[in-house]
Amino acid sequence: MQNITLKAIELALAQKWNEAISINEEILNNNEKDIDALNRMAYAYVKTGKIDKAKKTYRKIITLDRYNYIAQKNLEKISSITKSDKRENSTSKKNSLSPTQFLEEPGKTKTLNLINIAPASTLAKIDIGDEVYLYPKKYSIEVRTEAKTYLGALADDISFRLLKFLKAGNEYRICIKNIQKKMVTIFIREVNRGKKYALQHTFMTTSHEWSTSTSREIKKTLKIEDEDSQEEDVDVEEE
Repeated sequence: MQNITLKAIELALAQKWNEAISINEEILNNNEKDIDALNRMAYAYVKTGKIDKAKKTYRKIITLDRYNYIAQKNLEKISSITKSDKRENSTSKKNSLSPTQFLEEPGKTKTLNLINIAPASTLAKIDIGDEVYLYPKKYSIEVRTEAKTYLGALADDISFRLLKFLKAGNEYRICIKNIQKKMVTIFIREVNRGKKYALQHTFMTTSHEWSTSTSREIKKTLKIEDEDSQEEDVDVEEE
């Protein structure tokens, strides 16, 4: 059964939705209460434009597990889909998952939980795999959708570190890795380095970095910025 489950996941990642439906049907023939298979089936129905079947499947999940947030969220989302939306959704590849999308690379990738997250009604409009974007502020970084809808913010320690790299020209790709009612997890990947930090990874490969307190990280960042400003002969605004 484990092999067939892995196959079902692989088919979903490869966007082979009709095959995914067939293999999940096979899993459900053996266990009609398999919540994971039902969720995969419903999502495949959505991707092939079979919205009514998707609704029926999500309702079945909620009957089996009334606290299943994935089913609740997706049912709420597709309940407002129009006929034109169905056709667009069945052909759209915008939010398709790649098998390598969440591939870890030491020093270049990081999985992070957002803080101060948006309300559940906003989170219901995003999916795992959606690309999102960093919006730097003076001392913090927000995460927003392409439409600039606020989703949450990075913790202070990682914000202060990333602000330094962003200022130097580093570029990152961010996507949603997991969504729950009170939690949003993102996966961030370094895709380009500015000249200043061309030989330096964005993320440390040990846990020591994240044990640094926020106040110490702020002081370290301000010190680096001050040294950078002296090198570039640029005045630093003192608060």
